[in-house]
Amino acid sequence: MIGAMRHLAAALTAVWMMGATAHAATPNDVLDKDLTVFLDWFPGRYDNDLQVLFEPDLDVPEDERHGRVHSVFVPVDLPEFGAHVFYVEQYSGTDPSKVYRQRIYVFSADYEEGAVKLEIYTSSDLDAVRGAYSDVSKLAGLTPETARKSPAGCDVYWKRSENHFDGYMRQDACRVTSSRTGETIVINDTLLLTDRALWINDQARTEAGEYVFGNKANVPNKLLKARPFQCWVGMLRGAEHGDSGEGMSDWWFKRGLWIHDRGGELQLKTEDGAPADIYLKLRRVSWPHGTRRPSMTLYVHETDNDRALSYAWTEYEADRIGVNLRWLQASCTHTPEAAYGP
Repeated sequence: MIGAMRHLAAALTAVWMMGATAHAATPNDVLDKDLTVFLDWFPGRYDNDLQVLFEPDLDVPEDERHGRVHSVFVPVDLPEFGAHVFYVEQYSGTDPSKVYRQRIYVFSADYEEGAVKLEIYTSSDLDAVRGAYSDVSKLAGLTPETARKSPAGCDVYWKRSENHFDGYMRQDACRVTSSRTGETIVINDTLLLTDRALWINDQARTEAGEYVFGNKANVPNKLLKARPFQCWVGMLRGAEHGDSGEGMSDWWFKRGLWIHDRGGELQLKTEDGAPADIYLKLRRVSWPHGTRRPSMTLYVHETDNDRALSYAWTEYEADRIGVNLRWLQASCTHTPEAAYGP
């Protein structure tokens, strides 16, 4: 009896081993899973507000400091381009009108390279598609035939390593002709993606090695993923900072106002009575040195004054924050479904 049971157990083990062998994961299976993870991490808004904020404090030389960069990556349904397509818009500072890059990104699994592949397209009518991250109808009719594809050497590849993806172009393979000078520009790009950050280090030189663009210290733009918030704001018409609000009852009130927590700004402007020109700034701060705890802070500013009139703070990952100055009240709540703004 015992021998028979041993024989049965051995047979079952052999069957299980055969099944396990038959279904053993291949490198292609692993890459398919990597692509799924990548597509889960990548969408959203990213901003390098903290990098820009702290560089003076860290004594970074002025010619090596970074400009403010805000990037929006929204998945869109454009099957003519492929299965995994994004509309991309990037702007400088806090002004969405200062757009410096608009792209269509197409991701796929490249089994020969063993990496997630990114192919890049540019619309032939950039003005027509501007703002498509919040109004995807602007992309209607866009096809690979009506867009310009970047040269093959400018494709970007992403390989997973532990808890991040490393992005790269093939060395010196991306070559474009400058529309301004007619020179050939050689572009190299290295990147890093986690579930909450995107680092971008694009460097461009002429064929003779002369600088065109990129950080001169070869330090990437360190963008952090932003969370969207919606706010309501009440402000007493005619009131100024320091007023108690006593005896005043004429309120200017708005709700459903959009802001993000990586240095996002929300302009408030009334022209009734004494004009008020105020903006809110929302920032999650993790300090690069010292013992201060990470926090989320809501600042109240006058437009012509970088120093905040007042502020309130809470836990770093908080979903709600508010401030009450008597003459001004505001409350902002994390609203994931509003990721791409109004």
